[in-house]
Amino acid sequence: MKRAILRKHDEIKLVEENIPQITDTDILVRVIKCGICTGELMDWYVDMKAPYTPGHEIVGIVHKVGSNVKNFNIGERVVVHHHAPCMVCDSCLRGDYVHCDTWRKSKIYPGGFSEYIRVPEEIHKVDVLKIKQNISDDDAALIEPLATSVKAVKRAGIKPCENVLGIGLGFMGILNLKVCQVFGAKIFGVDIQPTRIELAGKFLENVGNYEDLGDNKFDVVIVAPGNSKAINEGLKYVRRGGRIVMFAPLPPSETLSLDANRIYFDEITIIPSYSAGPDDMRLAMSIIKDVKPSELITHRIKLENLNWGFKLAKRPEALKVMVEIG
Repeated sequence: MKRAILRKHDEIKLVEENIPQITDTDILVRVIKCGICTGELMDWYVDMKAPYTPGHEIVGIVHKVGSNVKNFNIGERVVVHHHAPCMVCDSCLRGDYVHCDTWRKSKIYPGGFSEYIRVPEEIHKVDVLKIKQNISDDDAALIEPLATSVKAVKRAGIKPCENVLGIGLGFMGILNLKVCQVFGAKIFGVDIQPTRIELAGKFLENVGNYEDLGDNKFDVVIVAPGNSKAINEGLKYVRRGGRIVMFAPLPPSETLSLDANRIYFDEITIIPSYSAGPDDMRLAMSIIKDVKPSELITHRIKLENLNWGFKLAKRPEALKVMVEIG
């Protein structure tokens, strides 16, 4: 099979190797499509993990099952989460799935940007979802990123008719706001890139730049970009007693300096939201027809062109790059 290996953020090579062997408890999935994740565009983040095979926005077909596997059959179309919790530890019982040791350690092999992946039992018994025929391959592949938006909206406790500001109008920024609308919130989105504002206007009614906000304050501000300037901008526009969601991490070299007195006296709550758990995946699948994340796909490439795809995905005119594999 073919698989990609990321050696550093600007160097991705395609190699050929044997299809992964599975044990009695694994399943083997033939990957159909895999999206390039926003997190994989953070150079510092992928460089920390390199060398490895990226890709985790996966839809595929069950190609082979271990002799002890009872929950999947060959030929079933599935969405594969790249991590899954144990469901019995203290973190899982609290619903904090991403803090489960099993969630942190579990992984697929080698990664979504390969023709086949091995999925171990700890993942497929908890967070591999069978997909109904009325969900397209494109939407199915985007259930995982949609789940991260679902988790962020849930953690923020967004209620119907609350006013939500989304900072950053890339793929995830738009997806966050679309999920907010499903939850009944009133939304506005801003970006500093005119191209992103224009693109977002095709999917959201209320978008613009910071000048359009005036003196308005919002119940919740969701900051999609992983930079301190965007977070401080969010602090300007949140109401007293409001909430700010940190949707992305900052580079390790970047420190975050905040107005502590503003946070204290105005009782601003800062809420980080990292990845997603199995409950978020299932809720994402249930609202996929309302959100339609596949509409945000702007470019499609083949696995052979992945190096170019990563460069393309960083451009303002690219919202989502989908990699067609098999």
